[in-house]
Amino acid sequence: MRSVSVSLPTAEPARDSPVRRLLVQASHYSLGSILTTVAGLVSYPFLTRIFSLADYGAMSLVAATLTVCVSLGKLGVQHSIVRYHSEIVAGNSRFTLPQLYATSTFGMISSAVVVMGLVVLGAQIAPAHWLGGERLRQLFAIASLLLVVQVVESVFVNALRSEQKTIAVNQYQVIKKYLVLGCLIGALLWIAPTLTVFYGASVFAETVAVTGLVILALRRTDRPRPRLASFSRPLYLEMITFGIPMMIGSELSGNVLAVGDRYVIGGLLGEAPLGLYSAAYNLCQYVQAVFISAVAMAITPIYMRIWEEKGPDETAAFISRSLRTYFLLGVPIVAGLAAVGPTLLRSLAGAKYGSAASVLPWVIAGMVVDGTNPMLGAGLYIQRRTRVIMAVVMGAATLNIGLNLLLVPRIGIVGAAVATLVSYALASLSLAWSARSILRIVLPWGTMARAAAAAAAMYAVLVRLPVHLDEHHWIDLGVHVAVGIAIYGAIMAVIDGDARAIVRRVRGRN
Repeated sequence: MRSVSVSLPTAEPARDSPVRRLLVQASHYSLGSILTTVAGLVSYPFLTRIFSLADYGAMSLVAATLTVCVSLGKLGVQHSIVRYHSEIVAGNSRFTLPQLYATSTFGMISSAVVVMGLVVLGAQIAPAHWLGGERLRQLFAIASLLLVVQVVESVFVNALRSEQKTIAVNQYQVIKKYLVLGCLIGALLWIAPTLTVFYGASVFAETVAVTGLVILALRRTDRPRPRLASFSRPLYLEMITFGIPMMIGSELSGNVLAVGDRYVIGGLLGEAPLGLYSAAYNLCQYVQAVFISAVAMAITPIYMRIWEEKGPDETAAFISRSLRTYFLLGVPIVAGLAAVGPTLLRSLAGAKYGSAASVLPWVIAGMVVDGTNPMLGAGLYIQRRTRVIMAVVMGAATLNIGLNLLLVPRIGIVGAAVATLVSYALASLSLAWSARSILRIVLPWGTMARAAAAAAAMYAVLVRLPVHLDEHHWIDLGVHVAVGIAIYGAIMAVIDGDARAIVRRVRGRN
């Protein structure tokens, strides 16, 4: 595939442009994430107060392990659903939609059942000291049931994503989140405040939610039902050939990159420091879900459709414009959380977690950088060079573990946060370099510099505003957010053309 170099116009994109579609669909995911985050902000202080630091650390280890096992259960086929759906719809594939839906459904469920069986067996035969005690043996066995549930969910959610049915995806996610929240709070208050009850209630609630999703999906008349007769072995082979490197690279290595520090902290410092780090990291994940993950969820189906229908030039131009918009919104998030994060963490998690605030800016900066990967690595994804993606992310994950082993004994949990940012930055730059011969994405250095300058000015003002750690602290935080948006927006409207274009669109001007 020939290299593509794009010279970007400064003019505002058309109202029906792919960038506008990205913003609309990302806003759907963001709205859904905001609604689910509200639920998270209810459960977050509830869990951090009802469980001890050791319990919270143990819960973090089980969650990290479950995340890895769910990735194994999917075999990366969920990535293939989005990739192959665009080809089939555009008429560029020898396979059909009935084959795609049947193959992905039955293939992923089968692999999930196998992995669940291995997890249950491993939890029973592994020495107790490998698991951190007998109670974790039981927790791993219960949590393994979530593996199949979450893999089934991935089948149907990614089918909706590939069809760009963002509203349906978010309706499901919101309903599921509040169902799980209600079950968790009810079970912990009325049965027992233990991790066993926590995971038992999670299994029940998620099973109910996914069952409803499957029933509604099977009732749809505009999509072929997955039938075993339509299962295609050649397609499944292609999907796992594409998906396994994505699983190893994008998911397993990505999970090691994201949560490997938990094991290092737990092993070197103990469960209490792990609980501190996990609480700060989880707060960043709420922010990540609202903005960063929303863009990643929305952008891949859009640029795949552009590639299939309009070719590389339009695809590269779209991604380059999207990167500019992404950094306009992403940079102030880092500065804003650095400014208000300490107060927010103490307010939500409790005073005992206040010492973890120092990791917030490092972790959220790493998450913002990581959010560029679907755009910077788009050429590799389009051309199915998943082994390159695997090598890049595995290298970054290895670096992350090495940096954690080096830094955590010296500077504690801040060392883990620094390692997160450095490793994510290396992964993003490596993906951009590896994909440059397929799609030469224009990196928005100017936009990043202007955004950084405006965000620094915003931060300098916010840290000087008073905060009262009493019943009025939420009002103070709201004032901080409003002032921060006003300062950053005003500065960027003066110094950046893309920011002015966004302001004009918000005001409804041409």
